[in-house]
Amino acid sequence: MTLDHLTIMLPWPDSLLFPNRRRGNFRKFQPAIESARHSGFYAAKEALGRNQITLGARNHVNLIFGYPNRIKRDLDGCIGAVKHYLDGIAKALGVDDQIFRPLFVDDCLDTEKRGFVRIDIFSGDKDGK
Repeated sequence: MTLDHLTIMLPWPDSLLFPNRRRGNFRKFQPAIESARHSGFYAAKEALGRNQITLGARNHVNLIFGYPNRIKRDLDGCIGAVKHYLDGIAKALGVDDQIFRPLFVDDCLDTEKRGFVRIDIFSGDKDGK
């Protein structure tokens, strides 16, 4: 079955992945980066299952951040923190992550207080390019 969009649920990113948090040697962050790529890869494979999705040169992506607590965060930092999730998702789908075009970014408070990231990828070129 060919899907018109793919919804991928991921856990809240490691605090080391937020761009404003990065200080010091990159080796300190490498395990968190690898873990995020693997999480994105396997979450995409699980969401896709035996289905397929047709991706074009540009595909709209919705990012929804469910905050685990009421700490104020800027959305730019949140987008930077999920970069490695998107890398893993792109690898699972067999595409370059350059085709992902964020269309909608929003946030909310997770009632379960665990935090989550919901990524919706829409098939094809929605803008005709």
